[in-house]
Amino acid sequence: MKQTKKWKIYIVCHKKIHDETIKCDKGFNNDNYVFLNVGNLKKIENADNYNVINQSELENSISIGKIWAESEGLYNVWRSGIYKELDYVGCIHYDVQLQLDKEKVFTILGKNNITKRIERYIKHRKRGHISFATFYPKVDYDMRVMMDPLYPNIVVGDGRNCYYSIIEDYNAYFGTKHTVEEFKKYRKFNLCSCFLIDTEGFNRMMSFFDWLYNSHKLDGYNTDQANRFQGAMAERYFGVFLLFEYKHMKNLSLIHLYDAGWK
Repeated sequence: MKQTKKWKIYIVCHKKIHDETIKCDKGFNNDNYVFLNVGNLKKIENADNYNVINQSELENSISIGKIWAESEGLYNVWRSGIYKELDYVGCIHYDVQLQLDKEKVFTILGKNNITKRIERYIKHRKRGHISFATFYPKVDYDMRVMMDPLYPNIVVGDGRNCYYSIIEDYNAYFGTKHTVEEFKKYRKFNLCSCFLIDTEGFNRMMSFFDWLYNSHKLDGYNTDQANRFQGAMAERYFGVFLLFEYKHMKNLSLIHLYDAGWK
């Protein structure tokens, strides 16, 4: 397959590479897919046949804490600058299978040709956005995930919905005037830090995250570090950015195995 764009998807992992998540796509290769080891192991299990880099060995890498989940890996990819030679950069989790989720994507072209679909979509696009995990804004809002300083260690409840703070921060950073009501009217958006976007967009998104992290806005939450609240919020900050940044989104929702007992 002749490539017209340079792209990589960083597969965030910490313990083991599971062949079953990738072997279904015959287009899988070690140029476009890189496993990003964010765990404590110097070498993750089953790594010999794959392209693997250790987060800790990236230039300018810092540890911001596992409470930030996948966003820590993305942040260090951005800080290292290794993405700058690419046209497109993306991310998925180690427990995401390269196979279309039939419940979220209507398809008559087969569901295992993810690499080919990516190539086809970005071929003539300087800017673009592919979602590998697509959800509904109002449904996620109605989950009642809070970011309420009165209840810093309570995740779900009737306090201040997290999207009020996220959209306020987005507006403050980018000088826009989006609202929560506007957000809820959208049909779908990209969550879970599973995406492929053009490099310019990635730099804008991670600059926004850099501002968020260094503002310490989320430091007052999850003070007992009982969960990965910061990581869950980072996914939503990314989701809001992608929703407002791109007018169009290619929906290639993949099967998410949600750890499948692999934690």
